[in-house]
Amino acid sequence: MKLLRDPRYLIVAVTLAAIAAGAVLVLGVVFGGWTLGLGTHDQVALVSTALVIYTCLLTAVAAIVALLAYLAATGRPDLDIAITFNFSFPNEPVFVAQRDEDDISGWRTIKGFKQSLATVTLKNASPYAAKNPGVRIELEGLGGLSEQQGWETVTFVTSVGITAIQWDGGTDSIIHGRWSRALPSLDLTDIKELVRDGTALVVTIVADGVAPVGRRFPVRILDRDEYDAYTEQRAQQLAEA
Repeated sequence: MKLLRDPRYLIVAVTLAAIAAGAVLVLGVVFGGWTLGLGTHDQVALVSTALVIYTCLLTAVAAIVALLAYLAATGRPDLDIAITFNFSFPNEPVFVAQRDEDDISGWRTIKGFKQSLATVTLKNASPYAAKNPGVRIELEGLGGLSEQQGWETVTFVTSVGITAIQWDGGTDSIIHGRWSRALPSLDLTDIKELVRDGTALVVTIVADGVAPVGRRFPVRILDRDEYDAYTEQRAQQLAEA
């Protein structure tokens, strides 16, 4: 219900209810013969009492409205991220492996083609704006990441290269409620698989006034036959959706 999702609707509802209740109270005294439990039929005294009650009611409502307005202005955003590669489902990266015969390490490498390119979208599911957002992406069990345009390198290991990058929106940046923002794209071409069955993109999302949100997206690197079978299965799922 909108009333529960957005405090603005609750503010309007409470205000209208108070106005209606006060009007009913005054009209009840004037035209309905209500005595308000005072034991008197003095119309002037009853109307004065009704107006005092009405004033107190409006004062209480004003305090409630001020509180609700404060909560509406200072609520917490609900941030999440979608990292979408061309030929796999969002946040479920799957790649085809290739081997470099000249690489004595024996590490498998992500083949460079359209699948190694990703769009990154930061989403805010709440009605409250997220101020000063930031995203960090760490490579788990992966190495060899090249410098990414629009991203800052935060961790570099001599033997494997860049292992963590970060994007900062800045103190003047916000993501409006129920809105999204496209971040700089990613290119995982020639990323190396350092371990088997333990590779992932580990994402941390931050913003002012909220606890960091952590997400871990396992990365699957498949041989050609496995990748072809995955591609066929994905196509069937998309056709059935």
